[in-house]
Amino acid sequence: MKKFSIVLWVLAFLLVLFFCGTLPCFSCSTFVLKCGNHLIFGRNWDHYSSKGLMIVNKRNIAKTALLAPPEKSARWISKYGSLTFNQIGKEFPYGGMNEKGLVVEMMWLEDTKYPEPDERPALMEVQWIQYQLDNFSTVEEVINSQSRIRISQSMSKLHYLVCDRSGNAATVEFIDGKCVTHTGEDLPVAALTNDTYDSCLELLQAYKDFDWEKKIDHTTLRSRDRFIKIARRIEDFQSENIQPVVDYAFDILTSVGAGKVGQHCTAWSVVYDVKNLQIYFKTFENRRIRVVKLSDFDFSCDTPSSVLDLNQDLEGDVSGDFFEYTSMINRILIETVFGIYEEVGFLPEISEFQITFLANYPETLKCNK
Repeated sequence: MKKFSIVLWVLAFLLVLFFCGTLPCFSCSTFVLKCGNHLIFGRNWDHYSSKGLMIVNKRNIAKTALLAPPEKSARWISKYGSLTFNQIGKEFPYGGMNEKGLVVEMMWLEDTKYPEPDERPALMEVQWIQYQLDNFSTVEEVINSQSRIRISQSMSKLHYLVCDRSGNAATVEFIDGKCVTHTGEDLPVAALTNDTYDSCLELLQAYKDFDWEKKIDHTTLRSRDRFIKIARRIEDFQSENIQPVVDYAFDILTSVGAGKVGQHCTAWSVVYDVKNLQIYFKTFENRRIRVVKLSDFDFSCDTPSSVLDLNQDLEGDVSGDFFEYTSMINRILIETVFGIYEEVGFLPEISEFQITFLANYPETLKCNK
């Protein structure tokens, strides 16, 4: 039991360093473009390393959230398959899209305060993403689920942008221990950076009568500056219906990305074509745009899962370049990523037991057909 708790503490500590590190460098951005038949979700992951896997997650897998007692771990059986972007191992994604077109992405939010422990079963803040992709197809379902589950108390402070195939979008934040959402008319700008949605919207309203290009700092691209810049680009898109839309989304991501500053970079940029169930992406190590089509994947749990190295020397349609997932592949990812952060002094040395525990966790989740 003690070892189990230590492993979970280490994972939480890793998340803290990934997401906060030196706060000014953490500049993730998300947005939704919607006009006519176009429904596009853009996302920058700005941090220290672009190492990672895209992972095929299967339907009908019985899962138990990875939490230490006395927490009551959430349990569920995955209803939908998904493709996710993972850096700290399978089942702990930073974002992704499921076969119904639900997209969930996270960003750091210093103001986050999760609910106090109560009778609801709980799960970790990144496993919350997998839970939503496993179980739901609409934004409404995601919002309603917050009354049934709870994010465990954690040092990693996140908020989320969610979008479904019908075009509905929502922010999900945890402020003063309560779940706060914005959707429909309460979400006039479908974007999220690293400040609360309300504070960004308030600043946007204050700038509406000014030359915003002169007001924002283009050299540092602080969170609220990025939000304002994205908001203006969304407005331009809606008024001009700019084509091609995927290229326009990548252009927005480039304009608000970290690029390369010291040890920090835009690790990866992702554009989800939600209506067409396609995912376009590029990484710091491979700037060529690649695309995968969810329709090309078998999400039944009686076949092995598969993965793609995000930095593999490929371009174009890479749906056929995935290879079979194994616990060893998961272990190599975890060892590599932990090693990078140990090398730059952000993490202590991780024990073999801790690495093995995390690498083998997905093996405890079984097909329920």
